[in-house]
Amino acid sequence: MNTFEQFVKILKEKASVSDIKSESELRSLGIDSLDLVEIIMDIEEQFGIQFENDELNKFVTVDDVVKAIESKK
Repeated sequence: MNTFEQFVKILKEKASVSDIKSESELRSLGIDSLDLVEIIMDIEEQFGIQFENDELNKFVTVDDVVKAIESKK
């Protein structure tokens, strides 16, 4: 399972959307700021990485998060 697929799996646990593409905006998936914090905590645990708080503001699309994960792996 690649990074995108792993992230989509995490997203599907929080969002009630089944069609998630790399260009999907997190807000359009129903992800609010609290959801994003919870998702980031799951990502950090699953991938063994750490994000800074200012990085979270840059996450607009699914691809933004995937690229950030891959840059830290």
